Amino acid sequence: MHASSLEKYEYIEKVLGYTFKDKSILQKALTHKSYSEEGMENYETLEFLGDSLVNLFVVDVLFSEFPKAREGELAQMKAYFISEDFLGELAHELRLDEYVLVGGKKKEKSLSIIADTFEALWAAVYLDSGKDLNFVRQIFERLYKDRIVRLAKENKHRRDYKTMLQEYTQKKWKERPTYRLVSVSGNDNEKVFHVECTFRDYRAIGVGRNKKEAEQDSARKLLEMLQMNM
Repeated sequence: MHASSLEKYEYIEKVLGYTFKDKSILQKALTHKSYSEEGMENYETLEFLGDSLVNLFVVDVLFSEFPKAREGELAQMKAYFISEDFLGELAHELRLDEYVLVGGKKKEKSLSIIADTFEALWAAVYLDSGKDLNFVRQIFERLYKDRIVRLAKENKHRRDYKTMLQEYTQKKWKERPTYRLVSVSGNDNEKVFHVECTFRDYRAIGVGRNKKEAEQDSARKLLEMLQMNM
């Protein structure tokens, strides 16, 4: 289903509990750059703003609800709740996959596109509301705070660090980290593997009882490093 008309966004507005004053900004949030039509803008700049907003809302929930959590644990939670998988799930619930406009060779609406539209949507609400940050935060928390807290308490955020790191670097820079076995020490029964994970100018050494464990450890360290410095 394509809901390209400005009058066909009732479902999104109903779920949000917010009616757009300027529906063209909502249409922009749901238009991929591959879709070209005279006078139509795409969601790229809105996604850039929305990424920061969603990050803020998620971190604010985690910081408030888990005040005793260590920085590394908070970083791991955050990585899951801003991942393409999680945001894509929320986007599908809003039926954004039915509304987003794509064209050219991008006939298939990828998970990445759907997750991007979710972020662009929050930028659209923010701008349409007159940049009322607290108002937009309240909408987000009303919809998702309880779920985020519940999933965090159930440890559903614990995932494959290599996957999490790759999602993070691809989303921000369209690049992937690399891994290199540095050394293996110890005897046959108690080997210790050291793996270096590299991304741009960042490097982290992970340690494990096998190469896989060492790769996971290095990915975890590099992900935390990137999140603290970006």
